[in-house]
Amino acid sequence: MPLPYGRSPHRRLGIRTVLTAAATAVALLGGLAQAGGAQAADGYPYVNLGDSYSAGASVFPQATSAATFCSNSSVNYSHLVAKRRGMNVADVSCAGATTADLTQSQYRWQGPQINALGPATHLITLTIGANNNGLFSDSTSACQQAWLSAPLSAAPCRDAFGTSLVDKINTSTYPDLVNALRHIDRAAPNARVVLAGYPQIFPAVGSPVCSAALLTTPADTEYLHQAFAALNDALRRAAATTHATFVDMTKASAGHDACAGDRRWVEPTLGAVNFPSMHANARGQQAMADQVVAALR
Repeated sequence: MPLPYGRSPHRRLGIRTVLTAAATAVALLGGLAQAGGAQAADGYPYVNLGDSYSAGASVFPQATSAATFCSNSSVNYSHLVAKRRGMNVADVSCAGATTADLTQSQYRWQGPQINALGPATHLITLTIGANNNGLFSDSTSACQQAWLSAPLSAAPCRDAFGTSLVDKINTSTYPDLVNALRHIDRAAPNARVVLAGYPQIFPAVGSPVCSAALLTTPADTEYLHQAFAALNDALRRAAATTHATFVDMTKASAGHDACAGDRRWVEPTLGAVNFPSMHANARGQQAMADQVVAALR
């Protein structure tokens, strides 16, 4: 099934700002860049939208049909849901996506994700929101840098960001989620929309051992856990406002965060088996699929 963005036979996990120009040239030379993005006339029956947690960015094997830099796994939760329901999925999710990338091109060679939708679309899954306002990068690389810059501080990340992470979730990300879900409803009026939340990345209680794995202090680990709890609550509220189905991963993923050792569903910064770190691993994607399938019954 052709997907509504250009194909690339070469998979990379690089930073898009560094490699965009080169990848665009490759796409153009290969005839892969499609202005606006191609789409099925009436949309695909099952479409997966969203960011790296939808795409399964750290899970291999990666799909050969995915757009460059999007890091779609062929066994991410949407593919597992599709297999269990006897369907095919048009997976147009993409690592790094924000809600804005649902309705505009994230890369020059790739149409908006929403282009895959239409009146023939009956099921949509997505996880989105963590990249809005830089939440994911702030809670990982920026907070880690804050700790390295102030190693004696009890909570350097909290000192740096204060209430701004949660404030932006409530004042910006939440309305952006509502607007995105309304765009989806208009593009696919006959579809059931399933918004899957994020599994617990940071444990509710920090520890020195966990700090060594995540490069955050115990206090900051708890601070970031609360920030992602606020994000999941924003997803829940946005789903309720737009009559989408919300799949809450919070309870299911308790005890499976990035510091949970062999029980983890998310890879830590240090000691990760799959990369990029701080993303759901194969067990995490399977757990998300289980919860989505249960919600569809």
